[in-house]
Amino acid sequence: MDKVEETFTQFQNDEVQLDYPDFDAMWGRIEASLPEPNKKLIKVPASAPKWRWLQHRKVAVISSLALLLVAAPVLATVTNKWDSLFNYRSGIQTALLSGLGQNIDQFVINDGVRLTLKTAIVDDNRTVIIYTISSAIKAADYLKFSTMEIKDSHGRVIEGMQSQTWDEASQTWNGYFETDWSPDTQLSDVQFTAKNLQSFSGVKRDIEFNPLSEKTNLFTIKQDGINEVKVESFVQGDQIMLSSAVTYSQKDVKDWTYPSIGVYKDNVNVRGVGTDVAGTPGEQGEVMRKQSFKLADLEQADLQYKLLYTREEQSINKVWAYNLHLDKTVMLSGTIKRTMNVPLVASGARLDVEQMTITPTQIKIKARHVESDRFHDRFPYVNYALDVDGKVLNGGEYTFGKYDPEFSYYRFEIPVGLKLTKQSSIFFVAKYESRAFRDAKEPILLKDISEEEKSLTTLVGGYTVKWTYYKRDGNLYVQSECEDPSFGGVNQTYMGKGADGMSGKQVSPHFSGDGVNTGLDVYKNYAGTDAEIYIFWYYVENPNKEIRVELKE
Repeated sequence: MDKVEETFTQFQNDEVQLDYPDFDAMWGRIEASLPEPNKKLIKVPASAPKWRWLQHRKVAVISSLALLLVAAPVLATVTNKWDSLFNYRSGIQTALLSGLGQNIDQFVINDGVRLTLKTAIVDDNRTVIIYTISSAIKAADYLKFSTMEIKDSHGRVIEGMQSQTWDEASQTWNGYFETDWSPDTQLSDVQFTAKNLQSFSGVKRDIEFNPLSEKTNLFTIKQDGINEVKVESFVQGDQIMLSSAVTYSQKDVKDWTYPSIGVYKDNVNVRGVGTDVAGTPGEQGEVMRKQSFKLADLEQADLQYKLLYTREEQSINKVWAYNLHLDKTVMLSGTIKRTMNVPLVASGARLDVEQMTITPTQIKIKARHVESDRFHDRFPYVNYALDVDGKVLNGGEYTFGKYDPEFSYYRFEIPVGLKLTKQSSIFFVAKYESRAFRDAKEPILLKDISEEEKSLTTLVGGYTVKWTYYKRDGNLYVQSECEDPSFGGVNQTYMGKGADGMSGKQVSPHFSGDGVNTGLDVYKNYAGTDAEIYIFWYYVENPNKEIRVELKE
């Protein structure tokens, strides 16, 4: 994964552009970023630390896969209100419909807010606590607890993620807490704690902005903890990128404001394209964001621009605490662990699948990185799926814990109605090859640097790459692009070597497999008129390539 993939990408829904910030993406659907080994740049929920399994642990392992039953109509009626909550967690819905949840039904009331723990779903892959929030807080666009965690029987804190949705019919918030931690015994006493309930609303603020101008726009907000927002625009082929830098007068609001630029035509939201990247830290403590739009869309007349962000409306700084007796006995009757040694080999890289854990809610694959043709010890494929008797289960590398350079864990939700038997065939499928190369050693020579755009072409790994460079506000910008879609892009450039070397700061982030091969770096306060720049590495991609192996002992 390249350097920009080290930043967290909390907004990656390319299909839907919301008027308000995507709260689910903020807090409920944070996709795990994978930084370089021994380097952590982002705040993600921490999993339980590795710890010794109890000697008396008993696990019920059966010799064939469990049969997951289709729910009876009466169960479907009971669980209908959870449908929207589990759009991305079909395995949880499957367990509820199969009657496999452990009833809790405990509640605590603080300042009129009643938090009711309804059900626990505990298996060998994860622990999920389902709850409702009943309160007078109805006008908020989103609720969240600043802290939600489990303390295990040894006193260790288990963090995870939370997600809430408003249910109009019951006039309550429905939510769940999820962690990939699982008790090491069938029965376990734990403490569940939620602290500091916050409510948020979306804000729209009109701004005067012309993205087609090369002028840097500075918007002074001085409200809701936001100090200033600086916005620059960069044309990249048939797209235009908006790069925002936000400074804050209150440090804590960074956790929830997530400002963005909204574009409207006749009060209808203009959809962005590509990957929306939020949360990248700036050099001066600012928080960066990158949005992309079709250039033709922003060339329309009579567009309206708005600054969108969230603000905290209310905070109830209380503690909701519960003593729980978790029981995963029922789940273990439908659980199987298979130990295997199944290699995936591609382009000099090797990934060995060592274990598959199948529970009624999820299939988890544990794989060891044996060899890699990339520098961050990851297998050179972007997307992953399981083929179960011809049924495709999309999933991928996903964990609540810390980056592990040796192992990857791939998770796949069990869809409602899927039937597994001992005769079921399961294939692990890797899709979309993306390989990194470091063989581009020749410098790119930039001559007569000025505010006027200049361009040249060079060969990078046999591909013709166009370089465009210019100065703006005293900074040197260098853009790379290629017409051949199989060229995945240049990850980052640098000047000089050793103590005199400097890296270009990425303005236009690159993500493996996003189909975009345009890159943009900036060299701050560059005074020279000539420059020699070099490439760290570049990518070659094949979206249609896939490999598959059957998972069997």
